[in-house]
Amino acid sequence: MVIKFLKRDIKYLPEQKIHEYTILKILGEGRFGICYLVQSNNKQYILKQLKTKMLKKIGNKVIYEQEILKNINHNCIPKFVEVLQFKKFFGYVLEYKEGKTFEEIICEDEYVFKREEIYNICIQIIEILKYLHKSGIVHRDIRIPNTIYYKKEVHLVDFGLARWINNKRYTENVDFSYLGDFLLHLYYTSFQCKTFKGKPWYEELDLFSEEMNFLKRLLGIEKRYKNIEEVERDFLLLKSNYNK
Repeated sequence: MVIKFLKRDIKYLPEQKIHEYTILKILGEGRFGICYLVQSNNKQYILKQLKTKMLKKIGNKVIYEQEILKNINHNCIPKFVEVLQFKKFFGYVLEYKEGKTFEEIICEDEYVFKREEIYNICIQIIEILKYLHKSGIVHRDIRIPNTIYYKKEVHLVDFGLARWINNKRYTENVDFSYLGDFLLHLYYTSFQCKTFKGKPWYEELDLFSEEMNFLKRLLGIEKRYKNIEEVERDFLLLKSNYNK
């Protein structure tokens, strides 16, 4: 795939059209591009516009997200729709997933997650990772802005850093560290600071020993998990002990 670099980026505003898609609103803008909520034939989509300067820097690396999403068929991952490339524009269209990001839920809504909710969220992410890793894909960016929650269902989005697993640089255990950090964000919603002295999470949080060991292994503080099956095994054991 050859990407023609453009001289200048155009930033689109609500009610303007890109091809057959009408801009509803700008969802965000970063180093790599601009993300829009768009509509076509009364259906909503996500449109990612990639910036010229970043295209020149990353070159064909931009193809990874497209090619990986084209090979994915999972209800909790947005489907790839099409590439848009024409004068002064390069981007692609993805399925729209309804809901709020965990970042919005935690930082804006200040929602406090109960332990049972954290467990249900965790097992859903594990199931998504089982599918990805079995498909030879590592996500590499499981964070609260890249996970959407809607009607108790988790959706994993933003595959910009995703790569094919090669057992060298891109290994599946990279996702485990991200999962551990993600779970810590959920646990910290119920944390009440009693002192101004900073402590590590394993001293601050009120966790069961099984939870502590599970998180430490995810984060690589203790012996790191080798594969997602080991992660699932320990988590299900942890969950069953809690339910007793």
